Amino acid sequence: MPEYLFDFLDELEYLKDPQRTAIITDIDGTISEIAPTPQEAHVDEEMRKILRKISERYRVLAFISGRPVHEALRMVGVPEAIYVGNHGLEYIINGRYERLREVDDYLPIIRKCAIELKKKTPDENIIFEDKGICYSIHYRQCPDPKLTEERIMDTLREMPESRRIRVDHGRMLVELKPPVEYNKGLIVRKIIEESDVSSAVYLGDDVTDADAFRELRKLESEMMIKAASVIVLSEEIPDEIKDSASFYVSGVPEVLRFFRWLLK
Repeated sequence: MPEYLFDFLDELEYLKDPQRTAIITDIDGTISEIAPTPQEAHVDEEMRKILRKISERYRVLAFISGRPVHEALRMVGVPEAIYVGNHGLEYIINGRYERLREVDDYLPIIRKCAIELKKKTPDENIIFEDKGICYSIHYRQCPDPKLTEERIMDTLREMPESRRIRVDHGRMLVELKPPVEYNKGLIVRKIIEESDVSSAVYLGDDVTDADAFRELRKLESEMMIKAASVIVLSEEIPDEIKDSASFYVSGVPEVLRFFRWLLK
């Protein structure tokens, strides 16, 4: 189990060097509350104001999300920051959009699997979210989420095309992705190496954030940086994901409290 973040702030003073520190965070469940549907989630104005102040003070502020990158930018509303969408498959840096070219070959297959899955799992409580590169199938609102997840996975296994793509799990969702070896950990390493910082913190709340937590540990062991990984706890997070982080906070309000501390 990670340590409670606010018991160790004295040890994290190194994060207060704005020219040598990268502040990197997930969005949903970290700087915004989890909502019943993706469309209902939002970053509140108090959080946005603090993020703008961090952007003004710190040389590196980055947001890494499973959402499409332009949607992440719209949701957060801090244009000077780095935005990474679809778990690292596309990003906006200095206002320029780029995505991994390898994903293009898989987009028709992902769409075909999603359409077929929707036909074979007719349930108005299941939300199919087309994210341009990836496809998320949300079952949070289903009466029996576990049974619905099993039904989704069984249906996917019956599709020959699904063997050509990557199927991942998140908080009450299944995600169809290109089978490209890229994740939040690799993009965290890329941001840190290209920014030439000496310290970093990453905050997240989901299964995919564990890749970033583990990558920070590697970067520390390589003596490249000092780093802190912070998980935002919830009942939906498996224990092994919790254990991959160094510290924990109890919710989005405590993330805001931590950001305020950074600015003191």
